[in-house]
Amino acid sequence: MIELLKKEVEEKLKNHPNRLLHVLGVYETAVKLARHYQIDEVKIGISAIFHDYTKYDAMSDQIKWLTKEEIVRYKTYPVMYHALSAAKVLEMTYNIHDQDILDPIKSHVWGKKAMSMYEKIIFISDYAEPNRTFFDPHEIYDLALKNIDQAVLVCMKITIDYLLKEHMAPSEEQLEAYQYYTEVTRGKIKQDY
Repeated sequence: MIELLKKEVEEKLKNHPNRLLHVLGVYETAVKLARHYQIDEVKIGISAIFHDYTKYDAMSDQIKWLTKEEIVRYKTYPVMYHALSAAKVLEMTYNIHDQDILDPIKSHVWGKKAMSMYEKIIFISDYAEPNRTFFDPHEIYDLALKNIDQAVLVCMKITIDYLLKEHMAPSEEQLEAYQYYTEVTRGKIKQDY
C-alpha cells in the first residue's frame, strides 16, 4: 500500500518539487521516530506520505471533502482544509479507516490537545524533516528522541510565534493545545501512550 501511495503522491506533486521533497523528508523522519518509539512504521508512513496530498488543490476542491461543520469551524483558518481533505481522500478513495493513520493527517497543521503518539510523530516530523530551513530541524528531531512532548511544545511555539510576527492571530484551538502541552511538560498533566 505504501508504494502505491508514494507513486500517487509523486504524480500529484510532480509540479511542486519542493513540496514533494518535504513530504519525502516527513516520511523518512516519521518512520525513524516510529522505530524509536516502537509504533507501527507502516501506519506512520501512510500518514506521512499523504499528509499534504491536497495542499495544492483548489479551495473549492478541498471543501468538497469536508463537512459543513468543518468548513464553518475553520473558515477563518482555511489552512486546515488541506489536512482534513487529505484524510478524507485517503479514507474514501483507499478505504482506510484506521484513526492511527487518519488523525495524524488531520492534526498535523497545528496539533491538538492530548495527541496520540502517531499524531505527535507526524506533527513533529512536519517540522523536523531535514529540508526545513527557517529553524533547525535537527535540533527538533534530537529533542523528539529525548522528550516527544517537549518537541511538540517547541513546534507549537514556532507556529504561534510565526503567526504573531506576521500579525495573524493563532486559533483558539492552537492556544489550547499549546497550553495543554505546556502543562504536560511541567508534569501537571500525565499522558497515556
